[in-house]
Amino acid sequence: MPRGKAIRNKNGYGTVVKLSGSRRCPYEVRVNTRMDERYYPVYDVLGRYPTREEGLIALAEYNKNPYDLSKSSMTFAELYKAFYNDKYELSGKSFSRSSKDCTRAAYNHMEALHNRIYKDLRTNDFKMIFIQTKNGKSLSHAMQEHMKNLIVQMDKFALQNDIISKGYASYASITVEEDDTPGVPFTNDEIAKLWQNQNIPWIDVALIYIYSGWRISELNNMPSEDIDLSKWIFKGGVKTAAGKNRIVPIHTAIRDMVARRMKDNGIRLFMENGKPVSNIALSSHFKSALLSAGITTYHTIHDCRHTFTSLLDTAGANPTCIDRLIGHASKTLTTRTYTHKDIEELRAAIELIKAPEH
Repeated sequence: MPRGKAIRNKNGYGTVVKLSGSRRCPYEVRVNTRMDERYYPVYDVLGRYPTREEGLIALAEYNKNPYDLSKSSMTFAELYKAFYNDKYELSGKSFSRSSKDCTRAAYNHMEALHNRIYKDLRTNDFKMIFIQTKNGKSLSHAMQEHMKNLIVQMDKFALQNDIISKGYASYASITVEEDDTPGVPFTNDEIAKLWQNQNIPWIDVALIYIYSGWRISELNNMPSEDIDLSKWIFKGGVKTAAGKNRIVPIHTAIRDMVARRMKDNGIRLFMENGKPVSNIALSSHFKSALLSAGITTYHTIHDCRHTFTSLLDTAGANPTCIDRLIGHASKTLTTRTYTHKDIEELRAAIELIKAPEH
């Protein structure tokens, strides 16, 4: 064999061709060679490389697990569209408007990736979307959670459909501490006013959130099967390592409220005119109810979560139990499996919060 002549690959394997002229990456890897309608050879270009050796390595890797090159050129935006359609339109599952809104909002916050080829994205590319700022401020922890959720799901969808061979989204971490959202806990006097005005429509929203500590979307999107009135527990949480599928016992003070709403609504805890209430509508009802009860301090539903944490701490609850109840990561947690003993310990902790006389 003449010196320097490349070894011929077997038919169908592909080839590495040196292009003419002065190029930074002159070696083009071609695969899927076939004849067009005029019987001219056509092929797909796997990529171009600076050396023949790198081209041969890429070709060998491709032949280990051939994939559709048309899929491999999908942009982030194109993959998102396919993922969204598959999840919300074709799966046959029912999703709330809030779930769809959160997904779209997360996507809109990742504009820097929209036109990027998805298979070319690496860990650092995903990290960059979490350190961006809006109006000089970091994105909230809640929004970053939605964004992390989305890219991890998109990675899984891309892997399942042979669009990528390895996912990098899960390696990018949220950059803002848990519960970074500023909050003003309810005072004891304000909590007493809530109990004194239980006849006001939607006032129970504040009390249920104060005595359970859920984030607004966690409880508002919780399906009926995760609200167990026989064991008196909630089960849910955002899909993070510490918060996923956590259990929160239902405090005795709010059991009647929860049971009444579940009896009336059936599907979700908070519904209106036979339909689940959006987070925005729920917040509006919440604020109107507070004003009707004579509470003029500006509060959000997230303030209820801060109040829950404060009440547990003041009551002397075990720090590990507090972490488990609100879904915070803790160095003292060695397992996230809930035994009967674990649930009873959490129940004991939550019952340390005493409702005022009303």
